[in-house]
Amino acid sequence: MRRLVALAGLLLVLSACSDDPEPTPSASPSGSADQPSADASSAGCDGQRLEGTDVARSLTIGDTTWKYGVHVPPGYDARTPLPVVYLYHGLGGEATSTLGYTDFANAANTSNFVVVTPQANGDPTTWDVVTPVTEKGSDVDFALQLTKEVTKDWCVDPDRQYAAGVSNGSAMMFAMACSGAFDIQAYGAVAATFYVPDRCGDAPPMSFVYFHGTADEVVPFDGGETPLFPVRAVPDVLADWAEHDGCRPDPAPTQAESDVELTTWSGCDDGARMEAYVVDGGGHTWPGAPFPIPILGKTTNTVDATDVMVDFFGLARS
Repeated sequence: MRRLVALAGLLLVLSACSDDPEPTPSASPSGSADQPSADASSAGCDGQRLEGTDVARSLTIGDTTWKYGVHVPPGYDARTPLPVVYLYHGLGGEATSTLGYTDFANAANTSNFVVVTPQANGDPTTWDVVTPVTEKGSDVDFALQLTKEVTKDWCVDPDRQYAAGVSNGSAMMFAMACSGAFDIQAYGAVAATFYVPDRCGDAPPMSFVYFHGTADEVVPFDGGETPLFPVRAVPDVLADWAEHDGCRPDPAPTQAESDVELTTWSGCDDGARMEAYVVDGGGHTWPGAPFPIPILGKTTNTVDATDVMVDFFGLARS
């Protein structure tokens, strides 16, 4: 039943976003190491402007090709390195639709950062969070190679890279952090956790902000079966991450909104930060999404996950 709920809800996400503009293929704005650039921190800062703000690209590793989109804000001039956010869709999802569902495009336009939207393969489209980054051509390896390609080809700041995801894409956030291979400064995740001691134990501390609804029927808050594999209770997984990050145990939650409880961990190693927003009665949904998906449960509007993430990443304009 939960599998049907998940797939039906994801189809609604796609249909509700069907009017979003598709990325248009364009020549890569690649820079050259032999060309002078305004800022040597990014090889893509060659001043080559784009027609439009959305570009479709692809990346091939071995025998597998992944597609991805790049959304640049109106202020992108290919000379000034901008922060970049990688946005991962959920099971059965689609990259461009997720950009609209989360409203990350508008956030990028307002706060002047780049959004990269990777597209998973398969039917239904699925991110494999189990196969490690060391396996060439795995989904996590693709995510790593994508960060290298983006920082090479686009005028972005390699020291201001962030990632966000929902559901299966949320689990990707934790899988990426577990690898210890990414130059990602902070993660934002909604509706799926992931922690395996043997996989994550040697990774450096991770900064993340997390959201989950207590009435999520697809990825149960208290643990249980999901369309992909069983999961543990959210508080237990977060406790593992807090211990991994060296944070002080047993933080006291506060009431952020009438239906939202916020837990903030303190004293984490290496300046890592952890925040978790628990939505009372919330479903398998993105808090603050511009449109609800009733079949997936309640969507709260008392907190906006995109706004919170942008602020947590330090990207919000004052």
